[in-house]
Amino acid sequence: MDFAPQMVPNLLNGLEWSGCALAMSGSLLVALHNRASRWGWIAYLCSNLVWSAFALVTGTYGLFVQQLGFTATSCYGLYRHTMYHRELDRKAAGSAA
Repeated sequence: MDFAPQMVPNLLNGLEWSGCALAMSGSLLVALHNRASRWGWIAYLCSNLVWSAFALVTGTYGLFVQQLGFTATSCYGLYRHTMYHRELDRKAAGSAA
């Protein structure tokens, strides 16, 4: 019995819905605009990886290029969010001293 033809649709379905769930979770966490928002950027990065895999498996190279761009913006968002909260911590430590 050959399981490969049965596994491919399940794999694609899993990638598609995982990418969707991670992106929606990332959007919610970033919208909270608090320290938990950092996890939103990480969820976006995971979503970008999943969608990139989906794009490569299905041969949708436009989607793959789009995900490369989204990965860059997710990395930049994570960097900016982290630097913002480090600066807040520095200011709080300076005013407490």
